[in-house]
Amino acid sequence: MKKLCRRCCAVLITLTVCSVLLTGCGAEESGTTKIADAYINGFTKFYEQGNEYEELGLKIQSEYAYGWAAASVSSMRYCVDSLLYLKSEGKSLKETVDGRLGDWEEIASMNYASPYPWYFEGLVYNAQDKNNEAQSCYEKAIVNPAFSAENDEALSVLLVMPVKELEQLKSKLTELEDEIYAAYEPEKSTYPRKELGFDDKYLRILARESLAANPEDYRAALQHYEAALRVNPFEGDNFVGCALMSLSMDEIDKAFYYVNEGLYVDPEHEGLNDIAAVLNGEV
Repeated sequence: MKKLCRRCCAVLITLTVCSVLLTGCGAEESGTTKIADAYINGFTKFYEQGNEYEELGLKIQSEYAYGWAAASVSSMRYCVDSLLYLKSEGKSLKETVDGRLGDWEEIASMNYASPYPWYFEGLVYNAQDKNNEAQSCYEKAIVNPAFSAENDEALSVLLVMPVKELEQLKSKLTELEDEIYAAYEPEKSTYPRKELGFDDKYLRILARESLAANPEDYRAALQHYEAALRVNPFEGDNFVGCALMSLSMDEIDKAFYYVNEGLYVDPEHEGLNDIAAVLNGEV
């Protein structure tokens, strides 16, 4: 079986947006609406990818794709809500959000692999003339390779959208948001939002540093390995880390789970096959 790859998911947004920028905006919609719609279409493809993984029984990968779509769509919708609040009179932000997710940390935690919560939060600071805070958010978005500075800067058109277009955009986003959450129920994450939280290699380093500082605190290291797995469930090393920590805590069923899931993604991975041999009593 061909190894599954995160890059296959990551190119979905770029391809969708590039097609719009290359073909032009047309006469039926304004340029700002056309650009916003391109991102909604790209986020929709992630949601559809989640459906495909779900049908294949790939639970971890489906959670990744659903979470990526959810974090991106909800952050865009919350950005739109915030802009509507800033442009309107009398209505509070809470009333504008109307019971939907309205916390950047909670939204981002659904999948730290998405750079869009940082960017949309930056746009809101920008609209409030909080330039230092905006710049900090933009920088955190840009370090994520899933963010294309060349194309994604086009999202700044939200700042100049009139209220009517923002309201129309919110309607599209809430419709997609409802569709995603009908299929996906995000787990409450306690893992902190980090600037490099999208990078599974960085998170594995944190796991090893945690073990070096506290060699018997496998639970703390597992939190980092599981965070790495959530942002990249296509890399065998992340499954190995989770499996080894589970074994160290005598959680054999969990170790089997991580090994089996990892081998489906990366059947030739040496470390996963070695752990499988131990679990199966072959060595």
